[in-house]
Amino acid sequence: MIVQSRDRQGAFRLAGAALALCTVLSAAEKRSPQGQGEDESVAITATLLSPEQLREAVGSDFNNNYTVLEVRVAPKGGKPYLVHLDDFILRSESSGEHSGPFLMASQIAGAGALVVARTYGNKPNADSPAPLEGTKVEMKDDARADPALDALKKKMLSEKTISEPVSGLLFFPLTKEKAKNLILSCKTPQSRLRLSFR
Repeated sequence: MIVQSRDRQGAFRLAGAALALCTVLSAAEKRSPQGQGEDESVAITATLLSPEQLREAVGSDFNNNYTVLEVRVAPKGGKPYLVHLDDFILRSESSGEHSGPFLMASQIAGAGALVVARTYGNKPNADSPAPLEGTKVEMKDDARADPALDALKKKMLSEKTISEPVSGLLFFPLTKEKAKNLILSCKTPQSRLRLSFR
């Protein structure tokens, strides 16, 4: 009886160690939610960045005030492609919110950065989105710009004509949205692409 009990304890310890190892390995392999879409003129890939990834990229997570996408735009058919930031719209299927990206780094980290905060009411039922009760828009009026401003200027997707693939960050004033609820729309000369995140 005592020998069996020790064998069981050893088996439980071994199973616990194996489970811990699997958890560590799956966490290391966890990839960020990504969406892809293409037509005859362009292929677009968007990756949702976590606050940790954003801090690594530009040195700040901006208090989690934004949903940040790393977007890769690749022209197709050997033709140049004009990147317009206004062509991108991020939508939440759960709350109904939608927004275009900020166009300049100074809007996010400049001395007069714009901060948008939204408040929501209770859902009338489980199938309905939470109603928007209010929006508060403030200008961050610091005497000096955020130190991340220079990094942002280099990392943000910019408007230009491209003939080779380019990548950059897009900042949207949507917060606390789950990846599965987000849809990125992009208007192209050929169609309107819809990218969902998986």
